[in-house]
Amino acid sequence: DDDQTDDDQTDDDQTDDNVGELDDEKTDDDEINDELYKVDQLDNDPVLGMLSPQIKHILSNNTKTIINNNNEATTSPACHPHFRLSLPNHRWNNTTRFRRIYFYHARKAGGSSMHKYLAKVAEHYNIELKATEWTAMEDPGTNLDNATFYVTHLREPVDRAISHFKYQGRWSCKELIKKSYSPSEENANKLEAWNQTGGHVPSQCRVRKYEDNGRKSRAPVFMLGECAVNCYSQWFSGLSCPEWGIPVDQQYQVAKEKLLKYNLVVVIEKLRDPKYVQAVEDIFGVPGITERGQPFCERPSHKANQKHPLIVHNNTREKLTRLNQVDIKFYHEMTSCLDSGRYNFPKWDPSRFELNSTDMWIAKAAKKLEKESAKRRAKADKEKKEKKKKKRKVEDIEEDAEESQKKKKSKAGSDDEAAEKEAKKKSKKEKKAKKEKRKSKE
Repeated sequence: DDDQTDDDQTDDDQTDDNVGELDDEKTDDDEINDELYKVDQLDNDPVLGMLSPQIKHILSNNTKTIINNNNEATTSPACHPHFRLSLPNHRWNNTTRFRRIYFYHARKAGGSSMHKYLAKVAEHYNIELKATEWTAMEDPGTNLDNATFYVTHLREPVDRAISHFKYQGRWSCKELIKKSYSPSEENANKLEAWNQTGGHVPSQCRVRKYEDNGRKSRAPVFMLGECAVNCYSQWFSGLSCPEWGIPVDQQYQVAKEKLLKYNLVVVIEKLRDPKYVQAVEDIFGVPGITERGQPFCERPSHKANQKHPLIVHNNTREKLTRLNQVDIKFYHEMTSCLDSGRYNFPKWDPSRFELNSTDMWIAKAAKKLEKESAKRRAKADKEKKEKKKKKRKVEDIEEDAEESQKKKKSKAGSDDEAAEKEAKKKSKKEKKAKKEKRKSKE
């Protein structure tokens, strides 16, 4: 099933040069969800007129041939990882020391395990780690204030799509985590319907506000969770919002150009090869890349699929293969150079990273202080609650004792009253008896 071919694939036409003037502003496109965009001028082009300057810059910055300082074509970072820093205008720097690691998490492609491993690396060397998913991947060369070592990963597209279906397309994660929910064949979605850019439906983008010459407006922002078709092209480019009308071959081209500027692309299928595992771990000098992560609803999803095994028919797989032609081409272009089984990867070079930097120690110390402060606040709140609880308990005991005393007094009073009545009654009887005795004597 892994032997997919790239015959009849979508060609890799370059984007037309007449796309209009493009904004030169350099931005960090993975922060697209939080920014308010100020559009100085919108082009007359019917497609580009709907795009923010950030999106226009992505298109402009990623539709040229990427070359290194020696004017040689850049090779796939899946086969040739490196410690060079990507700069604007498709240049490289081989001396800058990295201040952070960035990881783009492609869903259901071993990303949770990769994230866990990179977190271990970051903790080991006191390096910042930033990880994103759902949104567009960060574009190297756009965050020069924080020199970054870029990492992502790939898995065969059809296998990834089926795995994604089993994880949250067959049953909803929101339902699976409920104790009252019982997954069954009857309430399961069908794999045959998992055939859209957004999983069961076409991909859709959220709407965010931006400013246009002081006027507030709204525009779509890329966000993709569930996906079955050409997901790498969508995630890596961040350009698949239907409102923009950008064709998939152009998304693929932007995704490819972005990925070629990354430092390392881990191929999940290759982690079955101990030599490959060792080669990747040697890059960071830290073991443990094969340790499994724990996605959000992995356990209930795995349990449900064990109870109701998914049968993948040949025609369904063939259809998914046809639908994912662009991503399959992309996958093979990036990974086929590993087919020889030789992994000439660089080894960990501490001189290329700012290890234990002052800023990192300050940030770490601040984080530790905040954590300790939070613990103290939590402890104080807990003690306060316990004190209130004890006080309330004492008050309840006192109230119960007082109530019990009242009942006892009330009962004692009732007994005395009864005794008094009985004494009066007895006295009356005695008086009556004496009176009758006196009468009888007379």
